[in-house]
Amino acid sequence: MTSLEPTSAGLILPVCLLAAAVFVLSVRRWPRLTGRGAGPLLGRAGLLLTCQVTLTAAIILISNRYFVFYATWKDLLGSDRVNVQVKQVQQSKGKEADPASLVRRTSTDLGPSRRGRKHDPVKDGQVDRLEITGARSGLQGEAYVYLPPEYFKPGHTARRLPVTIFMSGAPSDDRLAWIKQARLPRSTADGAAGPPMISVMIRSTRGLSPVKQPPAGPEGAKGLPHAGKPAPGRPNACLDVPGQRGGRAETFFAQDLPVALGDTYRLPQGRQGWGIAGFGQSGQCAARLAMLHSDRFAAAASVSGLFTPAQGPYYGGSKAYQQDNDLLWRLKNLPAPPISFLAAVGKDDPHTTEEAAQFVKLVRPPMSAEQLALAASPETLKGWQGHLPHVADWLARHLRAEQ
Repeated sequence: MTSLEPTSAGLILPVCLLAAAVFVLSVRRWPRLTGRGAGPLLGRAGLLLTCQVTLTAAIILISNRYFVFYATWKDLLGSDRVNVQVKQVQQSKGKEADPASLVRRTSTDLGPSRRGRKHDPVKDGQVDRLEITGARSGLQGEAYVYLPPEYFKPGHTARRLPVTIFMSGAPSDDRLAWIKQARLPRSTADGAAGPPMISVMIRSTRGLSPVKQPPAGPEGAKGLPHAGKPAPGRPNACLDVPGQRGGRAETFFAQDLPVALGDTYRLPQGRQGWGIAGFGQSGQCAARLAMLHSDRFAAAASVSGLFTPAQGPYYGGSKAYQQDNDLLWRLKNLPAPPISFLAAVGKDDPHTTEEAAQFVKLVRPPMSAEQLALAASPETLKGWQGHLPHVADWLARHLRAEQ
């Protein structure tokens, strides 16, 4: 037997039929109640009242079925009791209180080393590998974190070094591109990158994938809600794609990744200690994330990147949303964010150079921007290897450590 809950067809259909029957009856009986006296008057009032009540009930039930204001009678009457367990009252930053379920950290031998002696983090720094599960985005990714020697030196345990997220996304870039091609940790260890800075190296959206869902159960995996099967494919363009499950790359980079890093390492708590940089296709991502999330990032750099919005089905068919993600349009029409920006390009690439020049020209306070133009136009991170220390130095000088 079907339960006659407020949203069930077994209840709504009879009420609608009753309302229609009452309306027809009222139309047919009305001529017989046109006389004077108390009887006809009460008859007309009764028909009007009955017709009004049944019609209103039908409209309310239909609306409730569509919007599901009340799914059960207990919900409507307030008699439904739900047992809720409060795990911890704190600033949870959008995740459970146990960060171990969201970040897995392992040490690697990918850091700089010196011939003839054992690797020493106090002298060489260290590269960690992180497996990160985004509690808000529902995405997971892999990052490599270079901790400079200053992070481990005695007497510096209270110092919070600035941090920059380095993103790569070209088809030829693998997950170790910043380490093996750009040799970013080696440059930092050699002192070529200026003030000490923590470097987080990650592939942009090409390195993200929807979180694997746990086996069906009442609670799913610890620390994450069970959300059914993941959507096929991978997120793109560093955007939160409207209407697409798994398409929340912006949330991952702007919220999940900083939270995971802050729970794992001794990092600045304020925006002045956070930067972001991108190479190639990820240059636009880095610029966009810094401009739209200036509450998190104070400085950004684009290396051989463009500034026009990504093309593709990323905007849910909304021209307004696509325009809102056009960085040149934002600089022309919206208040400038309080960030510092560096556009590093090669003079032999006229398209990239022209867009970078246009971007820098549109910048106005409180935002500031500089353009670094090279005589050549390297197409890979390996080609940029000798120039990236200048980019890292610029970022480190525009970020601030915390004591």
